[in-house]
Amino acid sequence: MFSHPYRYLFIVLLAGYSLVNTWLVETLVHYPIEVSNEILLAIFLVLCFAIWEGNRLLENYISTKKFEHLWVKILSIFGGSLVMTAILTMILGLSVAYFILPFNLPSLLLPMKLLTMFAFRINLFLNVLNIIFLYVKQLEKTQSEVEQFKKISVQAQLQAVRNQINPHFLFNNLSVLSAMIPTDTDASIEFVRQFSKVYRYVLKSHEKELVELGDELDFIESYFYLMQKRFGASLSVNIDVSENLRNDYIVPVALQMLVENAVKHNIVSKSRPLTIDIFNEDNKYLIVQNNLQVKDVIREHSTQVGLQNIMQRYEFFGKNTVKVIATDHFFMVKIPLLQLNHSVEESIFKVAQVA
Repeated sequence: MFSHPYRYLFIVLLAGYSLVNTWLVETLVHYPIEVSNEILLAIFLVLCFAIWEGNRLLENYISTKKFEHLWVKILSIFGGSLVMTAILTMILGLSVAYFILPFNLPSLLLPMKLLTMFAFRINLFLNVLNIIFLYVKQLEKTQSEVEQFKKISVQAQLQAVRNQINPHFLFNNLSVLSAMIPTDTDASIEFVRQFSKVYRYVLKSHEKELVELGDELDFIESYFYLMQKRFGASLSVNIDVSENLRNDYIVPVALQMLVENAVKHNIVSKSRPLTIDIFNEDNKYLIVQNNLQVKDVIREHSTQVGLQNIMQRYEFFGKNTVKVIATDHFFMVKIPLLQLNHSVEESIFKVAQVA
């Protein structure tokens, strides 16, 4: 608020309001100071300007610091403004007593009392308005973030559904199933069971903003089952995740999108098999890593939309971000593991409220 482009107009209006208020309550009748109305208006102008600009500089300085909560920032601004107002009032009071009034103790005390009263009232009024302004701005920012997250989340879920129900996926899996039915009935039944688990999970994932890692890993195992029936020995998967981390949380279908990208972007053949490893690191990250053998066509046209989508969804939930490491030999994505602490619960609640 203090940096508003029309702040100088507001300062003049506030000074005029203070002068009118002084007339209405007959302040100078009860506390007589021998100054003209013009000088009194000038004093109020200087006072309002000093307090407003002082608060602006103070807020700009405090805004360079990082605060976990908005109320800590507000208290810092208000506390600093009280000290600043006291100093400005003392300087202005001494200046009025020295340059305008006869410089003696009685002439000093009265203007100091009146200026102190008006200065702290003006400062309180401005800080109340600024608090309202900051909270409204924070609310608008939060609503914008929630809307952005909802858009990103919906896009990710729709993309996951498209990946699973697109004609190529259906055709490939139905082709595998049709080849299995005449030769191995039991394997065909298991294939259908795993196929249904994949669809059930993807179609239900849009109901949640976070899922337990254990549920996501169970889904990925079913997904890998289908992929390995299709690619055989050309695709190998290794999952080594600590059991105590299965109750941690990740965003839904994130693993599926990373695995789908690995298969889509890399050569998968008997002569050049693709290996995908999923494991945890320091109980903080889940790592999806594959050996790098990128298709030339994919290398030219890849947009990494899926990976960017995962990164944006994680930015909403915590301080840790998705990390990508690419070398000449492997491609690695590190996904933060989340615990449902207070901040994450608040984020989910805000999404649920807007939804």
